[in-house]
Amino acid sequence: MLGKRRVYCLIIVFLALFSVASPSWANTELKQAERFVDVTDDHWAKNEIDFLANEQIINGYSVGQTSEFRPAQSVTRAEAAKMIVSALGQTEWKEGTLSFQDIPPNHWARDWIARAVQMGIMGGDGTANFRPDAELSRAEMSIVLVNAFSLPSKGAAVESAAVFKDTAGHWALAHINRLYYHGIANGRDGQFFPRDAISRAEFATLLARTINDQFRLPLPDLIEQGKTNIQGIVTTATLNVRQTPSATGTLVGTLRKGQVVDVYDINGYWAKIVYNGQFAYVHKTYVKLRNVAGSPVKGRIIVVDAGHGGKDPGAVAGGASEKTIVLEVVKLLREKLEKAGATVVMTRETDVYPTLQDRVDIAKNNYAEMFVSIHTNSATNTSAKGAEVYYDSSTNPNAEESKKLAQYIQGEIVRMANMVDRGVKNSGLYVLRNNSVTSVLVELGFISNAEDRAKLTSAEYQNIYAEAIYQGIVKYYTSQ
Repeated sequence: MLGKRRVYCLIIVFLALFSVASPSWANTELKQAERFVDVTDDHWAKNEIDFLANEQIINGYSVGQTSEFRPAQSVTRAEAAKMIVSALGQTEWKEGTLSFQDIPPNHWARDWIARAVQMGIMGGDGTANFRPDAELSRAEMSIVLVNAFSLPSKGAAVESAAVFKDTAGHWALAHINRLYYHGIANGRDGQFFPRDAISRAEFATLLARTINDQFRLPLPDLIEQGKTNIQGIVTTATLNVRQTPSATGTLVGTLRKGQVVDVYDINGYWAKIVYNGQFAYVHKTYVKLRNVAGSPVKGRIIVVDAGHGGKDPGAVAGGASEKTIVLEVVKLLREKLEKAGATVVMTRETDVYPTLQDRVDIAKNNYAEMFVSIHTNSATNTSAKGAEVYYDSSTNPNAEESKKLAQYIQGEIVRMANMVDRGVKNSGLYVLRNNSVTSVLVELGFISNAEDRAKLTSAEYQNIYAEAIYQGIVKYYTSQ
């Protein structure tokens, strides 16, 4: 950060550029109203101007026996070039050359601009012009203040989303946002007006707020701003918290199993949270995402897998095939989930055969948060009947969550479809052990059993099975 002496040097150099009439420093003990006749007691920037005047940071223009501040007067790009170069302890670059066609050899700031360009501080406007006499914009001033006073970042996340509706995509967005999050600038009516010229009164206000915390605006509550309806419950023993949404992002801390965090955004597999007062990111695979209010499944990405298909009919008995039954149930389940706001991804919608790895890849490629595979059972003993749900604890890191989901779905199928309860079982089935998210495989009933098969092939019961699975998912998302 710039030292105090250097900072004040910057201030004095900048404001010295404002005065073309004789400065009136002499009577610093006089009241502000007597110093600047054009700044009344009810002027919106009076206190800030008063502060800077008493600190002898600003001066006015002598007009006869009075002094004017000229609060509406603006500064130029040439003046800004001289200010920045001088503040950095540099001088004019008299040997420098300039290619800008609008800066004649005798321009008063030519050598200051040459030095600013040589140092990479300022440049042209994208053409052959520098526009030395153009007014300095509010956007340009945001860069001057942020860089001169080394205002620290509040995090990449808050600097990438526009605070003001007229700064989205603006080249100075990050600097403008930084002024806002430091309580220095708040715009007007939701806008910053980045193209407008900066006036002396505006500059005095921003400068006073930058130097003295007592003038700063109430800081926006980053914890509340942008908060979504989603909370995340950590499902693994320790979860890395990173500065950026990447596995290679800087590690800023860890969360423990069971900790609850508010989610501000989800991008792919990364959930944005607040950690130690700053935005950070965690991999959403290891948090159970749940909506605080409204539909429990709204926004959740759920992959629904109809087992078998195409060349693989699955179990066949009594003229019925597993692949056909489960596809009908899956379609009904999708309808119910989507009606409640979930994002549903089907591994198949027709009579085709995705490989087991295809099904796993579909889940991973769609940033799934849950995987539900639906099947029917079969046995050589035709008396075997009932429903059961599988989960895996051999390699799936969300085994405990998968078991919970399995228990909820099993309970609803047994209750709603009046099925024999064969329980919840732990098994390393391919689509379960190769998924990382909460994953279950549902066996609706035995197609080889006449009683179960009558239900499995009934349109009424297919809807009951779909409703039971849906209710099980809802119960999972509403539980802790």
